Amino acid sequence: MTFVERALRAMTHLSIGTACVAGFGLCAGAALAQSDTQQSLPAVTVTGDRDGYQAPESSTATRTETPSLQNPQSTQTVPLSVIQDQGVLNLGDALRNVAGVQFDFGFNGSAQPLAILRGFPSASMTAMGPMSGSSSYYIDGSKVTGVPINMANVQSVEVIKGPSSVLYGRAEPGGLINVVTKPISSVPAFSFEQTVGQYGLSRTGIEASGPVNVDGTVRARVAASYYNSNSIRDHVTDKLGAFTGSLAWVPNARTSVIATIDYSSQRYRTDYGVPAIGDRPVDLPWSRQFNDSPALSGTRTTSLKLEGSHQLSDTWQLKGKVLSVRGDTSEVDVTPYRVDLGAGVLPGDSCSGSGNPMCRYYYYARPKGKYKLDQFNVDLIGKFDTGGIKHTVLVGFDAYNSRKSGTTYFQQLSAVDIYNPLLGTTPRLDTAMSSPLDIRDQKRWTSVYVQDQLAFGNGVFLTGALRHDRTSAVYAGDTTTLPNKASFTTPRLGAVWQFAPNQAVYAQYQDAVSANNGRDSVTQTALKAEKASQIEIGHKIELFDGKLSSTVALYQLVKRNRGGSVPTDTAPYYNTVTIGKARSRGLEWDVSGEITKRLSLIASYAYTDTKVTEDPTYEGRQLANVARHTASLWARYAFDSQWSGGAGVFAQSQRQGDVGNTF
Repeated sequence: MTFVERALRAMTHLSIGTACVAGFGLCAGAALAQSDTQQSLPAVTVTGDRDGYQAPESSTATRTETPSLQNPQSTQTVPLSVIQDQGVLNLGDALRNVAGVQFDFGFNGSAQPLAILRGFPSASMTAMGPMSGSSSYYIDGSKVTGVPINMANVQSVEVIKGPSSVLYGRAEPGGLINVVTKPISSVPAFSFEQTVGQYGLSRTGIEASGPVNVDGTVRARVAASYYNSNSIRDHVTDKLGAFTGSLAWVPNARTSVIATIDYSSQRYRTDYGVPAIGDRPVDLPWSRQFNDSPALSGTRTTSLKLEGSHQLSDTWQLKGKVLSVRGDTSEVDVTPYRVDLGAGVLPGDSCSGSGNPMCRYYYYARPKGKYKLDQFNVDLIGKFDTGGIKHTVLVGFDAYNSRKSGTTYFQQLSAVDIYNPLLGTTPRLDTAMSSPLDIRDQKRWTSVYVQDQLAFGNGVFLTGALRHDRTSAVYAGDTTTLPNKASFTTPRLGAVWQFAPNQAVYAQYQDAVSANNGRDSVTQTALKAEKASQIEIGHKIELFDGKLSSTVALYQLVKRNRGGSVPTDTAPYYNTVTIGKARSRGLEWDVSGEITKRLSLIASYAYTDTKVTEDPTYEGRQLANVARHTASLWARYAFDSQWSGGAGVFAQSQRQGDVGNTF
């Protein structure tokens, strides 16, 4: 829909109200903007698209302002209009619009889903240790782990397909999920939202934003929200309270400094899914779920961020960011397993591995944990010409340091009959009756990187980048264990031919360094880092004056030095050794934007073929939780300027339930 062109003068008062119905939830919102009644401003003509599904240009993939058609990589953005129309309340519901993104059952509640991109989880599933609190994302370009995502504060969700560690540091190779938070408004604005739905669903959000002083050089934004929901699944619940405060100093168009504080408190009980007997999930009531921990797991997180940008000249810009995150965690979920983990079953219990009775444990429970994260990044971006070739150069430095601490415990609980379980009476974790394990879990790196984007003319573009990392990682129960220190140099090379004003073909090769598992806990041998490489080719096109975009990508992604778990003498804990290789190859198609002024859509299809190519136990198997076919289609039709309706479908084919492909 297009705004009516009009002159906006002082003394105007604009009020916009919106309402929507999505899924089983109802939501309503209101926004208010008012000009300074003491000033007389010149007439302004405003034109543009309101609530379009075409995503704005993103600088995440290249860290520079690069048009999508000139970027040699597949990317997709879920804009705010889609998030609002679908009534999205968690990150997983936003990401299901993107080709190649799937999910594991998760470990951290709905606010921290464990995403799988191009066949590989966003957190290493092969690293030694618990998966609780390990879901990894990027928030405004900074990597965070174990931080709840508050969708009430989200402007858009970006997915960069394939490896991105050349520009963003060590990460899993399937892709990068970047959550873009809502900006500070340059005009006074206020909004209130209330969502209600089935199973106790409720989300309340309130936000105020705008200039603080008369000339608008100081701006502020405050927002608070509270989300609460139960589930059709027994004992499953999610609660998330969040607060954000931002203050910006914008003295002119060339300089900005923004300080932000975020606080969130999440409480949840994880849903571990449906058990399997034989090669199929068991036919049980939809509601049945075996984690009935009497206490909720949770995390309280506080982050402080300071970011600045200064235009040194017409062609050079300097940007920097400092982020500090502190978190307190309590991970006390009851974990169901089909088999005895080696600690011996309780009297009267039988846990032979058939799937019934179902064994249950406090497994790697951490009732008092702490998480620290500190990051620093600075980028220098410049533009210049040499011999008719236009260059956009990026030179950057970043430092990253994360640390988790807190004693973990193992305690076996009574097994249950999955067909007639007695649940709701499980005792709390008793640390005096549990096996404790203190773990040092720390990752650190310092890096420099350089990128040059060359425009040769005639629609030919070349991107080359190089990164050098110095890293240190340790995951060990022995405090005397030395960190595993290593250095890596990783390249990226991409080419684009924009053979028409609205379409282009591209090719890219990129290396990646992902998780470092520290040292073998038995031999103390330094483990090899998990590495990956990808080849990708694709086609991009923009139709209807850029209002509809399409990206088709073909890729092959290979991950080396995959970790494998082997039993230790201290049951039920396992040691991790880096062995094995896995391959993912496939086709992805993303489409989003406007077909007409009334009809908007976002659609995706992915074919993902995965295989373990080297492993003494699992060679030849498919990767777990990766469906070969996934697709989505969501469309919205505007009946007039005030009313619209939308509907969609999300589908996937069958997938293997575990690494052994047993069901």
